[in-house]
Amino acid sequence: MRALLLTIFILFVAPTTNASSEPESLHAGIIRLTIPASQTVEALVWYPTQDEEIPWQAGPFQIQASRNATIASGRFPVILISHGGGITGGSPFVLGELSAYLARQGYIVIAPAHGKTRLLDRPLQVKLAFDAVASDSRFNSHIDTTRLGMLGFSLGGAVTLETAGAFPNMAHVDSYCDTHSGDVMSCQDAPGGNEGAPKQNLKVEKSALPPKLIVKAIVLLDPFAIPFQHEELTSVTMPVLIFRPEKSALPAAANALGLSTALPQPPQYQTVPGGHFIFTDVCTDSLRSSAPEICQDPPGVDRAAIHLHIESTIARFFHAYL
Repeated sequence: MRALLLTIFILFVAPTTNASSEPESLHAGIIRLTIPASQTVEALVWYPTQDEEIPWQAGPFQIQASRNATIASGRFPVILISHGGGITGGSPFVLGELSAYLARQGYIVIAPAHGKTRLLDRPLQVKLAFDAVASDSRFNSHIDTTRLGMLGFSLGGAVTLETAGAFPNMAHVDSYCDTHSGDVMSCQDAPGGNEGAPKQNLKVEKSALPPKLIVKAIVLLDPFAIPFQHEELTSVTMPVLIFRPEKSALPAAANALGLSTALPQPPQYQTVPGGHFIFTDVCTDSLRSSAPEICQDPPGVDRAAIHLHIESTIARFFHAYL
């Protein structure tokens, strides 16, 4: 699975066209961007188009968006997405259904591929991806950078909080994990952050963090939130929507539920059936074979039906605040 997620991006051909059209009957388009940096950042961009959607396969993922479609006319708000990853690094494709849905609702969705980058360096990847799309000639006349939201899943929830202004307290993570060795998902499944490095190497200086983006609303899907206590969250004053799965292996008290009480303003908080990976795409046979751990739902849980509720709730939330 690790090698698969790292190679899926070669399936793209960079787009060369741009056109205007009436902003009705929106469909989803998708392109890949390669962003030069000290370490190259890859990003996927879903966006509104009037071109018909032509599904295609990216490894085990069924993509319901047309590659290199022309963007619809108009100016669209932006949603940044930070996927989870665990020890394999993850992929933006795991939230492909949600990303395409938001594009059809009139959003430009920007999702960097974090790979195995450690948590503390992922917000910079988000900013680089955002800046690249905002300056890209195909998007700069269509993107409304003043209407910016963000969504994060799992480890991406921590990235979203950082991007929104929270300051990670990695010493608290160390202390928690010293006394909660059984919490595997929180303490052992993060790429680059829990590999036995000396604790002092995890110290964070505010000056080392990228400039904060002006994010107006955020959505957190079963977020990894242990690095943030009340004092680290004082700048996160925008509206927040949190989803917590009933059967998640990520402990609620230390993460989603604890976060909901630590934020300066009470968030919207919903529980949904299923486990931690209930938010990821409905699994194809190929994905079920290559990554069974993200495809296993409790008996009686209908992932597709839950997605309909989650997607519409997220769209209403962003429509209200962006």
